[in-house]
Amino acid sequence: MTGAALAVTSPVHVTQARQLAGRAARSAGLPDSVAERVALATSELASNLVKYATGGLLVVMPSEDRLDVIATDRGPGIEHVPQSMRDGYSTTGTLGIGLGGIRRTADEFDIFSRYGEGTTVLARWRNTTRTAAWSSDVGIGAALLPAPGETTCGDSWAVANADGVTTVALSDGLGHGPDAAAASRSAMAHVTADPAAPPSALVSAMDADMGPRRGATVAVAQFNHARSTVLFCGVGNSTVRLVRGDGSHETLVSTPGIVGRRQRSGRRPLPLARPWDHRSFLVMHTDGVSERWSPAEQSDAFDHDPATVAGWLLGKYGRHRDDACVVVVSGSGST
Repeated sequence: MTGAALAVTSPVHVTQARQLAGRAARSAGLPDSVAERVALATSELASNLVKYATGGLLVVMPSEDRLDVIATDRGPGIEHVPQSMRDGYSTTGTLGIGLGGIRRTADEFDIFSRYGEGTTVLARWRNTTRTAAWSSDVGIGAALLPAPGETTCGDSWAVANADGVTTVALSDGLGHGPDAAAASRSAMAHVTADPAAPPSALVSAMDADMGPRRGATVAVAQFNHARSTVLFCGVGNSTVRLVRGDGSHETLVSTPGIVGRRQRSGRRPLPLARPWDHRSFLVMHTDGVSERWSPAEQSDAFDHDPATVAGWLLGKYGRHRDDACVVVVSGSGST
């Protein structure tokens, strides 16, 4: 799946953010009246980034049945979140619809903030005429950011559901720009074409089909709802962390290599099977996001929507010099 992101640091970016979200809303098939609400809320989110935040980033993520708009920053954070939701609340004396207005404008709303560190806000609009690409047994959220100077992200992700399993995949095309994006699209197409295939078979098919395109690193996780398991297979340097309901966590290790070149090296991807339940989280991200974060230190973030978690990790740990993509899966099935 694709998305778009915009660094928001000056007033001119507010207009750009509004236009970006408006186009995405119309492309997602949302009615004109809803698209206007999306644009209004996005303008307020972007304005807040300019007025209050440092390192502001606005992410627009469409999927089959919804549109997510995520605003994330690196500080200073909100000291009293409930107070900030009140109508008319402002620390600068300016007028706007505020966070409370955004919450009423959106179909779903979430906010996570740490005072002194930063804030992530999620506003979501549903398209009730379309069906989600995944089972209701899992919740999924994502956020991505193109490399500086690029309008196309070379990282991508995919999700599809069939025969009682939901398969989620992440791809990082080598380099960045349109050629990297083409490599990622080629890899992710195999997931949507055959979501019930075992992850190791999907990776092998991606490898064989890459042809003259640039290679990619990939991570594939398949959730079997009847068996309460997740099966993982990856190639390359993606970071994948499983967070269990009891607070314990594990890094799922990929096979070294690059899809599209691995066959010549003789390496084979190694599948891993782990228990999965309604309290579990799986986080996958490309190397455009630093792996120097601990699930234990982010435990309060995991009380939130997967898309909020994805936006928080991208905003706080994104390197901002390469393509970046974060995909978060929860076992709650709430999104």
